[in-house]
Amino acid sequence: MKFLMAVMMMIMMKSPKTTILNYSLIMLLFNLNLQKQEVAKISYFMWGDELSFWTCSLAIWIIFILIFNKINLSMTYNKFMFMMLTLLMLTFYSWNLMMFYLMFEMSMIIVLSIIMTWGYQPERVEAALFMIMMTVLTSLPFIISMMNNSTNLNLWNIQYMKVNSWEYMSLMLIFMMKMPTMFLHMWLPKVHVESPAQGSMILASILLKLGSYGLIRVTAINMKLNSKLEWIIMSFSLCTTLTMTMICFIQTDLKTMIAYSSIVHMTTVFAAITLNKTKAMVGSVYIMIGHGVCSAGLFYMANIIYKTSKSRSIILNKGIFSMSPTATMMWFFMCMGNSPMPPSINIMGEFFSFKSVMNWSSINLMIIMMMMIMFLSSLYSIFMFYVVTHGKFKKSIMTVSTFNSKNMNICFMSIIPMILISVNPDLLTI
Repeated sequence: MKFLMAVMMMIMMKSPKTTILNYSLIMLLFNLNLQKQEVAKISYFMWGDELSFWTCSLAIWIIFILIFNKINLSMTYNKFMFMMLTLLMLTFYSWNLMMFYLMFEMSMIIVLSIIMTWGYQPERVEAALFMIMMTVLTSLPFIISMMNNSTNLNLWNIQYMKVNSWEYMSLMLIFMMKMPTMFLHMWLPKVHVESPAQGSMILASILLKLGSYGLIRVTAINMKLNSKLEWIIMSFSLCTTLTMTMICFIQTDLKTMIAYSSIVHMTTVFAAITLNKTKAMVGSVYIMIGHGVCSAGLFYMANIIYKTSKSRSIILNKGIFSMSPTATMMWFFMCMGNSPMPPSINIMGEFFSFKSVMNWSSINLMIIMMMMIMFLSSLYSIFMFYVVTHGKFKKSIMTVSTFNSKNMNICFMSIIPMILISVNPDLLTI
């Protein structure tokens, strides 16, 4: 069935854009309608589970947003988008570790193609090469460990896979690079800065979730080994999260600040997944879905700012949204979702994750560190909102472009899911 869906997507690529939109909407509604019926869930129909369902729904929603954008070479762009969606569906519904690995590496190739085709700076070649180099370096140990365990790569029976410490670390390493976590994150801000808005949106909203999705799948491999390394992993996660929140304050580029904030969220998800507790897993899924739609909206609005002022500098764009109340409201919802604050689903994910970490260790230093992370991660989001919407903007951008209906629709589509899911968060329970 999953391969038939991929064939259907390839047929749809040859249709006009309006037909593609209609098919995408029907497919999404069909997907969501079946979710409420226990027997007829499309996830189980396609040999998946609720984690597969929600990550695939996120991918469909983001691709649906992206094909609204007007862009050069629109036919080529639409084909790239639906090739990406086909690969993501095969990734989220694949139950073999080697198949999963191949599919998400192929999806990175499409993102590289988007960066090289629609990027506007010559430095994008350097960023793409850096991304390829990091991927190859982390992939080689992973491939060796999979070759050593070639008979136990089915994700249904992954808990029976016997690995030693080095093989376990190679499995962790590839997913940590995709999330990414500290010391393996250097490629992400560079790629975000050089990529077009569409590349940044799909990279931040979906491809960063592939790392956390894969990590959730392989956490059951060796619980004894995981429990031995828990102290090292948790200490690394919390210290690096605190470091990354401080790095966010020294950024002058708006896209770089949003990229570093993604690393903060993903490192929190990494800490929660490592604990392998029910509450922590639920919290990590909340953050994955909430951050997926929120980061796409932030990058889109950062692109609107760039097109207006021809600069991504936070200082030069001071007060740029002060003349547009609608844009200010949209930016407020997205920054508060990134912060996170109610009514966004992100805040529930952060609370669940931090509560699980506090239950794991009641040391006073750990609690103090968690409080600092919660405070500082909210502070830079508030700073990002305040600078762009308050103050007197420079005279060279006195003609602020109007916030048109297309921009408003795309921003609404990024805000509405993270608010509506928080109304009934039990839907995301895995």
